[in-house]
Amino acid sequence: MNYKDFLIFDISSEYGHFRKFNTTTSPLTYSIPTRPAIAGLIGAIVGIERETRPNKYKEGAIPLPELLSRQNASIAVQILAPVKKTNIGFNLVSTKNFRDYFNINDKDATGSIKDTYRRTQIEFELLKNPSFRIFISWEYQGLFQKLIENVKQNRTHFTPYLGLSQFTAQLTFIDTCQAELVESGDYEDVVTAINLSKVRGNDPIQFDYEAGRYTSDTMPIEMRADRIVTDYADVLVETNGKTTRAKLNNIYKAQQYGNISFL
Repeated sequence: MNYKDFLIFDISSEYGHFRKFNTTTSPLTYSIPTRPAIAGLIGAIVGIERETRPNKYKEGAIPLPELLSRQNASIAVQILAPVKKTNIGFNLVSTKNFRDYFNINDKDATGSIKDTYRRTQIEFELLKNPSFRIFISWEYQGLFQKLIENVKQNRTHFTPYLGLSQFTAQLTFIDTCQAELVESGDYEDVVTAINLSKVRGNDPIQFDYEAGRYTSDTMPIEMRADRIVTDYADVLVETNGKTTRAKLNNIYKAQQYGNISFL
C-alpha cells in the first residue's frame, strides 16, 4: 500500500485576496489560495525568510519554492465555507517618487495642493469570510515536524495572512493522519479542488448541476525562486464546498476527511 503522512489544518479570515495574474486595474481574486500562496503561508508559520534582496538568499539557504516544490511537498485545499465575493475600494499612494510620498500636502505657486504623487482609489474583488482546509505532506521531515508543532500551538514565526497583509489568517489545527493511495478507475467523491491536468478517461467529471456550483480558473502551480511561474493549470472548484465526483490519478483517502487530490 502507498501511504502519505499528512498535516491537516484550517485557515480563515474576515477577507482574503489571491490576485488573478491576468487582471490589471481592478484586481480579481481566485476562489481559493493558489499553491504558491499556500507555500508562502507555510513559510510564514515555520519561519523561512524571503530574499535578502531580489533573487539573493542567505548563504546556504534553500529558497521556499524549492523546499515546497511538487517533488518535495504534496498540497491540497478544501473549501469549508461557500465562496462569497465583494468589491471594496482601496486608497493607493504611488511610492515611485520618494519626495512625493512624504509631501502629501505639497502646494504649487498659487497655493493649490499639487496632485503630483497621485492618490488613486482602486476597487479590489475580495473573498468575504473565506475558510479553507489545507492538507500537506512534506518530505523535509525536520521542517514538517516544526510546522506540525507550530500549528498545534497556534504559533507562527511571521504573521500569516490570506493574500494581502491586511487579512491576518487564523490557524486551527485539525489532525495528523495517514492517507492511502486509492487505486480506482471509477468516479470518486473528492473534497478538494481538482487540478484538471490530473483527470483521466472520457467524461472525467460528473457535475451535479442541481446542487453544485462550479468554477475553474487557470492558476499558477509551480514557481521558481526568482518568482517566475513555471507551471499553470486549470483548477476546478465546487464553490459551495461540496464534493466533486471525478476520475483522477493519485487520489488519496484520508480517513474521516474524504478523498483528496493535490494541486
